[in-house]
Amino acid sequence: MLRVKEVATRLKVHPATVYRWIKDGHLEAVRYGKPQVAGAVTRGPGGAIRVPESALAAFTPPPEAEAA
Repeated sequence: MLRVKEVATRLKVHPATVYRWIKDGHLEAVRYGKPQVAGAVTRGPGGAIRVPESALAAFTPPPEAEAA
């Protein structure tokens, strides 16, 4: 499992680009961490996002990324 920053480094893009690809469904990712506690106040979903090595190996950047 790779961190978003590691994926960005390997693909030579900004980490925000990797987050966008994950959000748009172009890149598979898994969220770990912070289980929701009933009644607890949380800021955002929390946890850590990891990208499986197999998802990175099968990944093809979307067309708009290749033009940049």
